[in-house]
Amino acid sequence: VTVPDFEVGYPKPKPPRDRKKDIYKPADYAHIDNRVRQQQASLNTSTYESLVNSLTAGCTTDLQKLRAIFVWLYLQNIHGSFYSRVTDPHTPKGYMKVIKTNHGSYASFFAQLCRAAAIPCNVIRGVGKGDKYVTGQQNCDNMESAWNAVYVAGEWRLIHPLWSFFQEKQTYENGLSPPAGTKRSSIEEFYWLTDPDAFICFCKSNNDEWQLLGLPWTEKKFLNNPHFTEEYFTCGLTLPNTYNALINCDTCNLLIAFEHEKYIDPTIDGRVEREYDNNDDRATSDMDMTNYVVTSSSSTKKTLVVRFPVRGWYYVDIFGGLDNAKPKLVSFRVHCQHRGKDPLPFPLNPPEGFGITQTADRYGVSDPEPDTGIILVRQGQQKRFVFTCMQKLDAKATLTHIKQNSDNLADCITTKTSDSQLDVLVNVPDESPLEFGLVIAVRKENERGDFTVVANYLLVDENWQKNVATVPPSKDEVKHQNKDDTIRRKLIAATNGDNIETLENAIGDFEHHGLDDEGDLTRAKNKLVHLHLDNLRRTTSERQLAELEKAIDSANASHVAPDLRDSDEMAEAEKTRQQLKRLKLYLHKVLALNKATIAEIHSYQRPRPLVHQVMKATFRILGEPNSRVQNWTRVQNSMRQLGHNSMLGRMGKCDVVHLKKTQVQDAEFYLSDTNIRSVRMVSAGAATFYVWSNNMISEYHGKNDEKSARNADNRNGDTKRYDFNSAYSPSPGPTPRDELKSR
Repeated sequence: VTVPDFEVGYPKPKPPRDRKKDIYKPADYAHIDNRVRQQQASLNTSTYESLVNSLTAGCTTDLQKLRAIFVWLYLQNIHGSFYSRVTDPHTPKGYMKVIKTNHGSYASFFAQLCRAAAIPCNVIRGVGKGDKYVTGQQNCDNMESAWNAVYVAGEWRLIHPLWSFFQEKQTYENGLSPPAGTKRSSIEEFYWLTDPDAFICFCKSNNDEWQLLGLPWTEKKFLNNPHFTEEYFTCGLTLPNTYNALINCDTCNLLIAFEHEKYIDPTIDGRVEREYDNNDDRATSDMDMTNYVVTSSSSTKKTLVVRFPVRGWYYVDIFGGLDNAKPKLVSFRVHCQHRGKDPLPFPLNPPEGFGITQTADRYGVSDPEPDTGIILVRQGQQKRFVFTCMQKLDAKATLTHIKQNSDNLADCITTKTSDSQLDVLVNVPDESPLEFGLVIAVRKENERGDFTVVANYLLVDENWQKNVATVPPSKDEVKHQNKDDTIRRKLIAATNGDNIETLENAIGDFEHHGLDDEGDLTRAKNKLVHLHLDNLRRTTSERQLAELEKAIDSANASHVAPDLRDSDEMAEAEKTRQQLKRLKLYLHKVLALNKATIAEIHSYQRPRPLVHQVMKATFRILGEPNSRVQNWTRVQNSMRQLGHNSMLGRMGKCDVVHLKKTQVQDAEFYLSDTNIRSVRMVSAGAATFYVWSNNMISEYHGKNDEKSARNADNRNGDTKRYDFNSAYSPSPGPTPRDELKSR
């Protein structure tokens, strides 16, 4: 059966604008998966049309249909079924028989199923880093593979059914489709709708435009790229794009550094094996490399350091990430050509690596200074290590050396603790090699028992970096003169900064030119999300309306707006903005008062009781003591204040979040037996202060909204009228609690 790889009339290939996470959330398609699992045995497979119609019944989008087809294909036991009665290869069962005889492929079968559902689907042929690929190999032998490009949700997407369904990442042999493999217990979701910049790390199309990248990769770049695993792309670590799979190292030390976000703590570990060399009698392939491989951590970086004991070829596998299982993330092949004296192992190789340990949190130890686990020192130098503590601790520090006993170095260390700080001072001894391990351990003050390690450090000669190979970039990456490199460097620089506008512009420029992500764009967007959330939290806390509106508008117009709109920070910011707008509207009525009106109120020698009650409530909200507002003369004095202490100035600065419960309770009492109509009949100016006070009380209780603010003038229009006598003495009156007693 000949299945054409391409169909006429399909949309032209171009990079997708959205990422996989933007269009596909597994939880939204769980019901599709479950329905297909329940119905797959009863579906009509006599023709492609009957199968697809029953399989996609109830699906409302092409993506739902595509998922149903994909899950159904995974559930088929193609290689374990018998097809003795199947004679027509143009049916689903017939093509399954073709696959079993290695004359058909999962990619072609998937294409036929999608086309029957009117979903554009092409078969893409190229090379893939399958199980037969050897890290660092410089040719494409045994790498032939096939996968699919599917047009769904308005974009072309990449899917590799075979590698999704089977544990082995098999490739073609002698032009025949791969043989049966071991079926996965569940679908490997990485190869479903894979983002092109991640997919290219595993498979490269023979046709450049079907890489779906803004700048297609050459064969050389594909082969030189590090040998990643699927787990790398969700591990929380990012490897800068200067690393190659094949590394030439002319020193005895190799450093491979990963970056990560500040507020996550992925792990890292390494395994190094030496290739057996018939011409070298000094080492075998099973050489123990345990003390020649160490790791170091800082707040934003994880580093693997390898020391090669002898010259030769090595395989370096790196494990870790956010998963406790520590899966393999990436592999390198290293050629060490160091010609100097064979180096000694590291003086210390702690399981937690160098840097502050995760157990430090249990003792309230944090904020190490210095932050990194590898420290450059010189002989005779005093090096200080400082930590923040939450409690008083007993501390012990130990210095180790490859040739010296730790007891002989004990006098070189001083520890000092307080309720808030742990200090360790090291006088760097004169030893050769100038390389030490420092272990810092603590326990609760005056507590018996073992000390717990909270930090490890590797102290090395300040000239150590001369003997460390930081992996050089490839020749293509050395040429930073072209525009694309400039744009990428601009994005990386903006990511390392804290300016939202600069980062937004850099991301926009990067996306406009269609550059490959390679981790840079993802890292930039993650940083941008954190910056916007921090900005929303800050402006919400400061409660300045203009700044808050600027922060909200900036977030809504951001390149990462979808990640911000449903956040708790955005919800709180919107809530605060609406409240501040209402407070501004309340104050506007007061500021619009004629000065003569205010002057009239404080000119009263014996005001009507209603006026005094309103001003009591107003000044109580402004923070005046309850005893002071009882005396009209004191109220008058407060109204006569000028500048920052003026009545209107204080009202402008008054924020409902700073009100105390007693203030609001007293103000409520003063206004409890009146309404806006009664006050307005006595004094229009007092009525304005009544509305402001009443709104502040409602705002405190969370009862107001924009509509109620706009209709503030009509508030309480039908409530009970105030009924004080017209005569009123200016002498101090009872407190609200005294009045409640008398009533």
